[in-house]
Amino acid sequence: MNLQEKILKVWRRWSPELLIFAIFLGFGFWINRGVELKGLYMDDLYLWSCYGNQSFTEYVFPMGSSRFRFLFYLASWLELFFIGGHVEWMVPFNIILNAGIAYSIYRMAVSFSDGRRIISFAVGILYLSSRMAYYQIGQFYGLMESLALWAALGILWFLYRYVNEKKTGAFLMANLLYFVVCFIHERYMALLPLLLLAVALGFGKGLAPETVTAETGRNSEPNRAAEPRRSRRRGQSRGAQNKKEAAARTAAAEEKVGFHLPKFLLFVITLFVFGAIQMIRLYTIGTLSPAGTGGTDVADTFKFTDAIGQALNQVGLVFGRNSGPLHLCIEPFADSPDRIKNLILAAEAILGVGVLAAVIGMIRARDEIVCHLKNAVLFLVFITLCIGSSSVTIRVEMRWVYVAYAAALLFFAYLSRVMGKAGILVLLYGCLIFPVETYYRDNWDNLYLWAPQSQYNSLAEKTYGTYGDDIFDKEIYIIGKDFEISDFNAETFLKVYAKDKTNVPKLQLIDSDMDLKEITDDMVILCEDPEHNAYNDVTEIVKRQRFDTPFGSYSDGWIDEHAKIVLTNGESSKLTLKCYYPGRLTGGETCKIKVNGRQMADLVFTDNTMYYEIPAAPYQRFTVEFSCNFYVKGAKEHRGEENLAMVVKVVDQ
Repeated sequence: MNLQEKILKVWRRWSPELLIFAIFLGFGFWINRGVELKGLYMDDLYLWSCYGNQSFTEYVFPMGSSRFRFLFYLASWLELFFIGGHVEWMVPFNIILNAGIAYSIYRMAVSFSDGRRIISFAVGILYLSSRMAYYQIGQFYGLMESLALWAALGILWFLYRYVNEKKTGAFLMANLLYFVVCFIHERYMALLPLLLLAVALGFGKGLAPETVTAETGRNSEPNRAAEPRRSRRRGQSRGAQNKKEAAARTAAAEEKVGFHLPKFLLFVITLFVFGAIQMIRLYTIGTLSPAGTGGTDVADTFKFTDAIGQALNQVGLVFGRNSGPLHLCIEPFADSPDRIKNLILAAEAILGVGVLAAVIGMIRARDEIVCHLKNAVLFLVFITLCIGSSSVTIRVEMRWVYVAYAAALLFFAYLSRVMGKAGILVLLYGCLIFPVETYYRDNWDNLYLWAPQSQYNSLAEKTYGTYGDDIFDKEIYIIGKDFEISDFNAETFLKVYAKDKTNVPKLQLIDSDMDLKEITDDMVILCEDPEHNAYNDVTEIVKRQRFDTPFGSYSDGWIDEHAKIVLTNGESSKLTLKCYYPGRLTGGETCKIKVNGRQMADLVFTDNTMYYEIPAAPYQRFTVEFSCNFYVKGAKEHRGEENLAMVVKVVDQ
């Protein structure tokens, strides 16, 4: 076989898979359209600040912290290293990562479902369309949840292979992934019983693996030749044929088991891995108790009755029923529109019928019923442990249920292998639940993190997005305090985009533009817009209100020989103008001034810089007219019909 033929063979093998991944990727971008991440806040901003202020070793291995997730920190360090200040790249990165997970779920489902590619593809699409993906897609910290979910499903996959194929290598890989996932998120330490259970379930024969060819998308085995298929069509019973094929596959699988370790040693290895994890945690964070949500400790907040209630809520979430407060569940089932309720109820009915069909199929497959029961136990215990690990803290967030939902989809795909023609119910379930997921996705703005994320996205747009690097030379003021920007966020927000982190302006909160004595060109003034969770740039508006230039005057303070400006006073009872004449004084340089049409005392220049006080009520808006008997002689610049005379600035309000 020459090189061209080898390349063609590889292309034929992988081109269908590349197409499927491309579809997942395109669907991922489509279903998550409109999700943006332009400004960091809360946990995301704190994580970035650690990256910006700590060395690689300090960041990846945070000794003494409440959490030790060094593998997640390593992954996040690499992402931040490559994207730099391009915060907007985080969402596309998250989408690509989630599409990769969806493809992995598809490949697992192909194996679990005995080669049913259409069902497996539907499972991948349902995973991507889930309403629970909001955190994985819309937050930088979503990287942690995605990696942990991926590793946890990998554990399930390798344990399934061990139980059914008796491959010790698969069990050891599951242990390796268990070590990995515990240092991505410690919540998954709860999967320890699953590893021990898998050893116990490894007795007897299992379901032999099928070889799925990319060219045909069908199951094929070396012993499954055309002749047996022809003989079956000529009248051979399906049951006899299935037994013959299953025996052949089992024999082929047994030949590929490879090295074998005693079960007792597998128990010891698992317990050793768990012990090593705990010793590392004890050494690095000083405790074995996992940290809870919102700065709590699980040991302090755990209540058995609360945990049971939260577990039941999570079960409801898996089946499409949202429960809990609005800011955590998007919209409770009871408050959802009737059409959404009906779709959920219909999907649950289809799910129930599908499970019943699967049970009947297991009973009919008498020779394999023990294998199916063992696998069902494996799936259900995995889902139970994932739900249980998320029920011991103070609240339930949907992002924690995503892994249980993904495993439930894989379990449904597995059940389709014994449903027979009833496997179509999996597709029908997907058709019913898909519009439910998209409806809840359209209401993601109900979630607790959506409004502030929109605010910080807008803040990024109105600062660095508008002014670029020039923003670092300006003073930024924000009018209003509804959005409650913390001191840490105010000080750190713009550092994300700066190349030089040492001289970055801090966001300054004010009640009104009247808090500013002077409006200069080095200022950017933003105003909160609570109705739209956004900021408005009101710099020019404030300038015009505070110092308008009807004629003969200019925004930088220069005025002609005859000019008019409009000023707004602050909270004081006077207004002071700083008047600067850059020319040589010869004596007699005088400027007549009118305020709201009333003639005031003349301004006589005895020095190049003079201060002129105007009595005014607080927050009064008035017009000042100037008539000067001098101008700057020899000036190179000529803006209006008359000559430039002096520079006028408001210096005290």
